[in-house]
Amino acid sequence: MAGRVRVLSERLMVPGKEKAVRTLMLNVERNVRNQPGFVKGEILKDVAKPSSYLILTEWESMKHLNRWFDTPFYKNIMSELNETLQEPASYRILRKAKEEVFLL
Repeated sequence: MAGRVRVLSERLMVPGKEKAVRTLMLNVERNVRNQPGFVKGEILKDVAKPSSYLILTEWESMKHLNRWFDTPFYKNIMSELNETLQEPASYRILRKAKEEVFLL
């Protein structure tokens, strides 16, 4: 499969770890923006579940995304970040639908 992919990851934070999470995520943000193939990213907060954060990133290809996942930086920072989570982060890899279907 060729073409851009988007990744939607959800992280449910442990209450009281906000400062640690902010520091770690700022470090991730600085690093990911310099990764080959990174297009853009956005951090969203779930209105109904305040400790839940959704991170939406876009990559030029699965190859670029997998390279990011394989970097020592990513592996180390995710290990640190996991200590601030109530459960492991969940990931969904998405691709734009070829069919133009209006579903809203």
